[in-house]
Amino acid sequence: MAAALSKLLRLRQRGGGHRLLPYRPCTSHPSQPPAPPPSAATPPPSGAGKEAGAWSKLFLFAPGAITFGLGTWQLFRRQEKIEMLDYRTRRLEMEPISWNQMVPSTVSPGSDLAALEFRKITCDGDFDEGKSVFIGPRSRSISGVTENGYFVVTPLIPRPTKHGR
Repeated sequence: MAAALSKLLRLRQRGGGHRLLPYRPCTSHPSQPPAPPPSAATPPPSGAGKEAGAWSKLFLFAPGAITFGLGTWQLFRRQEKIEMLDYRTRRLEMEPISWNQMVPSTVSPGSDLAALEFRKITCDGDFDEGKSVFIGPRSRSISGVTENGYFVVTPLIPRPTKHGR
């Protein structure tokens, strides 16, 4: 193996054998002087370098500014989400409202329904299966097993109380 390497090195020193880079003949002739590089042939205008520098600074600054803006937005959005989840948790932990005991004027179309937002409500009544609506098909995945089914929306007719509802 050492003999083969020695032979290969001797061939390369003599100019023979396999070359790593392909041979490219020189394109300039000895009688012609080499052409000057394009940058030396015509000087650039005096304002071109400053304009290019301004654009490059803008392109270098823009990603950082955008990233900073998005990070700041995420911090504000996180705080809003924490406050919203606290509000919903407090509302869901309140005592349930009895729908049958509510006075009809408190749930009129013009009333403020925000008071009922995220509140638990109990209601006594009968389901009207004749007006059920099937929404689907829907699929859900439980422990990697996908099951197909439907959502069923059935209206509840409240039982009349002393308030007339």
